Amino acid sequence: MTQTTTSSMEEYLTARQGAERSDRLIAIAAVLGAVLLVAGAAWLVGPINALRETAQMTLDTESLEGLPPDVAIMTKTATLRALAIDAGFQRIEQLKQENRFYELMQLSELMCKLAPRYPSVWSFSAWNMAYNISVCQYSPEARWLWVKNGIECLRNKGIPYNKNSITLYKELAWIFYHKVGDKLDDQHRAYKTELAVDMQIIFGDPPIGKSARQTVEDFRRIVEAPRDWADAEDLIAQRPTWRDVIRDLRSVGFELDKDLLRFVAITRAEASREALEAEPASEDEQVAADKSLKSRRVQVLNNPAYATTLPELLFAVRSRIIRTELNMNLDWMLILMEHPPWITPGAKQHWTDEYGVDTDLCPIDWRTPWAQTLYWGTYGDMVTRKALNVDPSDAVNAVRFIFFALESMARSGIWIIEPNYAQPNHSFYQPLPDARFIKHMHQAYLYYGAIQFHDDPRFIPGTSGPNYFGGHRNFLMDSIQQLYLAGGDKNLAEAKEYFFYLRQFDREVDGSIKKKYQDTFEAFVFSGMLEDLDTQVRSQMFISELLYRSLRNAGDGDIEAARDHFNEAKKWWMYYMRDKMDLARNSRQRLEPIGIIRRDVARVYMSSPENSPRQKWLVWQALDLATRQAIYDEALPIVVAQCAAFDPPYNPSKVLPEPPGMEAYRNDPERILKELEVFSPDVHEGEKIYEQ
Repeated sequence: MTQTTTSSMEEYLTARQGAERSDRLIAIAAVLGAVLLVAGAAWLVGPINALRETAQMTLDTESLEGLPPDVAIMTKTATLRALAIDAGFQRIEQLKQENRFYELMQLSELMCKLAPRYPSVWSFSAWNMAYNISVCQYSPEARWLWVKNGIECLRNKGIPYNKNSITLYKELAWIFYHKVGDKLDDQHRAYKTELAVDMQIIFGDPPIGKSARQTVEDFRRIVEAPRDWADAEDLIAQRPTWRDVIRDLRSVGFELDKDLLRFVAITRAEASREALEAEPASEDEQVAADKSLKSRRVQVLNNPAYATTLPELLFAVRSRIIRTELNMNLDWMLILMEHPPWITPGAKQHWTDEYGVDTDLCPIDWRTPWAQTLYWGTYGDMVTRKALNVDPSDAVNAVRFIFFALESMARSGIWIIEPNYAQPNHSFYQPLPDARFIKHMHQAYLYYGAIQFHDDPRFIPGTSGPNYFGGHRNFLMDSIQQLYLAGGDKNLAEAKEYFFYLRQFDREVDGSIKKKYQDTFEAFVFSGMLEDLDTQVRSQMFISELLYRSLRNAGDGDIEAARDHFNEAKKWWMYYMRDKMDLARNSRQRLEPIGIIRRDVARVYMSSPENSPRQKWLVWQALDLATRQAIYDEALPIVVAQCAAFDPPYNPSKVLPEPPGMEAYRNDPERILKELEVFSPDVHEGEKIYEQ
């Protein structure tokens, strides 16, 4: 009994000691394993981060540099972010229903800071502001504020943090094209003028009346201006000769910012004359001080000693604002204007051989929403073409917006703006067709169609591809008529080129030529006349082209043809407006009065360098008094500069004699405007002989 008990105890103690040794070995092994795993994990951090960067799953290094501290901290909240974002979006919907918009905006900003690398968060916030919140406002100023907030949310924050997200580029291009550029919002005119006036302040004088080459060269001066500077001292270090002008500008309260550009725009714009002269009736000390400051500022701007340095300085300021406030790449903007990607070497040679030098240039007016759409669509396509995880539908749609922008430029790319800098949404604007963009649209279809669909078995070389050809065909059919109505040998030749292109590629299923292409070119054009009056935009284009053709005829001395084209424009204007006379003036279906449209077409004609002084003199004689009074002040400087370029020079006072009653007009321009609204001007012959 005792022996058995002793033996069991020894076995128990032995087993226990063995178990303790085993536990220690396991613990040691576990610790060693944990150390090895931690060391291995630490060693793998570098390769994993490299893979994340390669797969574009993290903020790039450039975006992280200078990241605001609040955003940087938010990105380190780990899984708590998901819960916060989920709760935040539920709260956003509640705030929207309660019309608590400013609290909603603050919460949206917080959501974006929590997830700066998720494009869907940015696109939701921008869409919510530009579309949902804006339409809940009651004034055009308030509506534009929210549309602008949506634009800036993507342009200034979302895209810099997500440079490879085609979705954000697509969303931004869409807001510019649809919300600002289209007519579905009742306040679309306010959005357009707000954007145009702001861009005119930043970019300077509009390209109206300039050749394509001159437009590109003017923008090149902005591109080539000094870029690497943060303040005036940095700029002076690079340009010591600018020291005096910067000193004098600062002495009158100017810094090198947008306020300087705004003051320059106001003082130079003829349309801002009344705003500059309007002062309170009482001459108190503050008013006197303001007047004195204004005169001292104007004196600095007009100092002959700065005639060369001040414009160059302003180009540098414009360059910095475009890069920092608009977040736009100047080099890419110049590429779009001078070497657009869709103008391939073969296309460039063709257009140069057939239609003359510089027809391949793209004279973009950056004041328009179409220009912004074109930039963000093309830039997004360019920078994300080699990116991973790109949504293919977003990529295709981003390219479609390029087509939308170019088509809008062709149909209404010339913008006549009379800016009201105090209330931009009260500015007058009139869009007119610009046939120079038709060839760009055609080439863009061919270029991007080949990129998107070259591997598709349905793709036919020489076309824009299966998904794009329908829109391409419809655009060319409309453009043929636009070019025909614009007149001129080059436009007519271009229109015929598109007609024969459609005859070749727009075939029946069995490959035969469609019936509408079997007739003559002229019969094809006139068959579509009535179809062009189905919308306000197309009617505007159609009637404007007829009016411009009338002026071209007058400039060529063919008064009978000029009268015929003008009467044709009046006829089609009356036809379109037959059931719309009672609509409100700002209705999206109503056209401006024929006299107003003719005034703006005449303004474009007199500003264009393509029309000679002799042609302008003939047209000036053919215009009615009210139209001449309305455009004289704006047309005169352009005509003076053009006349001086000839050898021997023309006499501008003979080319463009001042119409009678100009002082009365300047004192009461609204009276002439009312006359043009109800007056139906006619074309008359004028004098036949002109002497230099």
